[in-house]
Amino acid sequence: MGWLWGSRDNSSTPNDNLDPSLREFLKREAPSGPKPSLPAKPVPTPLESPKSTEPAQDYVAPAVPPQSQFQDGRYAHLWKNYTPQHILDDRGKSEQDKLRDIVESFNDRKAAIGRAALENCALEYLAQYECFQDPNITQMMTLCRDESKKFNRCYEIQAKFLKALGYLTMDARSPEQDEKMQMHADKLYQQMKEQEALIEKAKDQGQPIPKFESVLSRQNVARAVAGKPLSAHPTTQVDTDRDDEEDIWSRIKPASRAEYEKKLAGLPVADQEIERKALLGELRAQAGISKQVEGTFIEERINRMKRREAGKETVGDTIKRLWGWG
Repeated sequence: MGWLWGSRDNSSTPNDNLDPSLREFLKREAPSGPKPSLPAKPVPTPLESPKSTEPAQDYVAPAVPPQSQFQDGRYAHLWKNYTPQHILDDRGKSEQDKLRDIVESFNDRKAAIGRAALENCALEYLAQYECFQDPNITQMMTLCRDESKKFNRCYEIQAKFLKALGYLTMDARSPEQDEKMQMHADKLYQQMKEQEALIEKAKDQGQPIPKFESVLSRQNVARAVAGKPLSAHPTTQVDTDRDDEEDIWSRIKPASRAEYEKKLAGLPVADQEIERKALLGELRAQAGISKQVEGTFIEERINRMKRREAGKETVGDTIKRLWGWG
């Protein structure tokens, strides 16, 4: 078949197969001169002084933003006046736009907690789904009550663990950090199930009920964050760590605090600690939002004062000033 496809010469190049006139045109139009090269990596050049007896300091590369491909300092002069896009976007936003962004970000966090808890309870959800799709006689008579109860409890507890770990706060975090927090919540939930199994076993065998430290104690959370195995062995010490609870409660009105404490007192003892830590997580998130809103109002007030001093006061600025907004 060589006569059909032609013989293949391994020594030939792709240019040899081109038409001579086309090859001559490409050769004529090709750019000439030396090829541009990237600047060399900066090399530290310590200055030596015979009179100086101080130890030489380590070389520090010029600072460049994370958007730069060359983190060793090349092209640092080009990035000197760089401003991230999100900062430029914020400069053009009004007070209403900034407040809307804060509310939307908080709502997105609340929705993210639901998605994370649902992912952690995927097995329980699958068992409930399969029960509804193809139930046996017992499941049909109970309407999959056991499967639904397991899934609902898993979902609620996982969501509370995420709140207690700070998932609801508005702190800047990467997706990897959110994922780690989600894994910590699931690890703590699995430990809680182990403790409940040991308590049920002790009740069935008529043995003394073991006492465990709180699943959300500082020690347990530290073990989960560090990736260490969580011990489910009983201990005689119950965690009494209140973290910064008093600092958080000091920002809440006494009437609201009394209402919260009454609600906690009506829950079973085993659920009080989890509910308390979840509530503290929500209060931390609300305090963070209040700070952001307060900062937005202060910034907007300063801008109004600057416009008034410059003689560029708007009608809205005049109305707010007459209403006592500063």
